[in-house]
Amino acid sequence: MSTPAASPDPRRSALAAATGALYWLLVVEGCFLLAALPGFAGILLLERAASNIPLYALCLLPVAPAFSAAMATLESRTRAEDLSVWPRYWRAYARNVVDVLWVWVPALAAATVLATTIAFGAAADVDGFFVGAAVVFLVLVAVWAFHALVIASLFRFRARDVARLGLFYIAAKPLATLGVLSCLVLATAVVAFASDVVLAALASAFAAFALATERRVIADVRERFVAP
Repeated sequence: MSTPAASPDPRRSALAAATGALYWLLVVEGCFLLAALPGFAGILLLERAASNIPLYALCLLPVAPAFSAAMATLESRTRAEDLSVWPRYWRAYARNVVDVLWVWVPALAAATVLATTIAFGAAADVDGFFVGAAVVFLVLVAVWAFHALVIASLFRFRARDVARLGLFYIAAKPLATLGVLSCLVLATAVVAFASDVVLAALASAFAAFALATERRVIADVRERFVAP
């Protein structure tokens, strides 16, 4: 006599997996917006003027720790039925905030100087060569900060080692660097053609995209620099 086949576990269906992924993204998005709220409030109040570049940089200070926690939380997801997103996010935030700020504050300071040079170069009669160089260095700073932010979010290294690894992977993993550039271009396009509010609303999706883009870097760091 044959025994009846066991019914499939509905929690392991494709629909359950998709629903779980969407739930994680939505909760992470809510946590991100809450963590970055002080910065976003300041940005919304600022006039869109080049003279406010330093104030924009100041408002962006809370964004990197919030985004870092989003990446760390999404990376920690192991089971589709695991719904403990809220506490995971805030544990990741508390764990990463200091390490991330060691990367983010110098990056913002450098970006502020370079962006100001670009914005006011013509008015200050700065040679076009130096304005062009500022654009190149601004892109390099953005790519370096992206690599370093991912590393600081997922691993425990000293700040100077994170900075060195961020520089190292710009050239060591060119495909990942191209992916970072595409992510930065996409974010810039969203702000230019929609608004920074739309970009903030897509933060968890961008965090997932950042993890996918940096998968080679993450694997290489884990293989070469993390003790088994």
